Amino acid sequence: MENSYQTNDVLTEHRPKELPGMLNVLTILTFIGCGISYIFSIWGYVSSTAEKLAEAQEKRAQLSDNSGFAAKLLDDSINAARVSYDYKTLLLITNLIFITLCLIGALQMRKLKRSGYFIYLIGELAPVFLLAGLLSSPTNISLMFSLFFAVLFVILYSTQLKYLQNK
Repeated sequence: MENSYQTNDVLTEHRPKELPGMLNVLTILTFIGCGISYIFSIWGYVSSTAEKLAEAQEKRAQLSDNSGFAAKLLDDSINAARVSYDYKTLLLITNLIFITLCLIGALQMRKLKRSGYFIYLIGELAPVFLLAGLLSSPTNISLMFSLFFAVLFVILYSTQLKYLQNK
C-alpha cells in the first residue's frame, strides 16, 4: 500500500506544468501574426516597384492642398514606399529574421522557458527601431501601428513572466 503512494508522488512530481490560458492565447496569436507577417514580407518584396512609387508621386502632385492632413498622410506614404523600394532586400531579410525570432520565442514560451521571452522581445522591438531609423517621419502610420502592437504584446507577455522559468 505504501509503495503505490510513493509511485503517485513520483508521477505528480514529474508531471509537466500546464500552459496558462493567457500564455496559450498569446502564443497562438503570435503564430498567426508570424504567418501573416511572412506572407506580407514576401508580398512587399515582390510587389514593390518603381512604377507604383512614381504613380503615388503623381497623385501627390495633383493634390492641391499642400498643408492638410491628407497631404501629410500621402507624403508619409510616399516616403515609406520609397524606403521600401530602396531597401527592399534589406527589409525582406531583416523581416524574415525578426519574424523567425518572434516565432522561436513563442515556441520557447510554450515550453515555459523564460529565454523565449527575451528572444521574442528582440524579434518584436528591433524591427520597430529599424523602421523608425529608415523613415524620416516619426508620425508614419505604419510605424505607429507597428509600435502599438509591439508594445501591446510585450506588455501582455510581460504579465506572463511569472509562469516562465529559467531553463
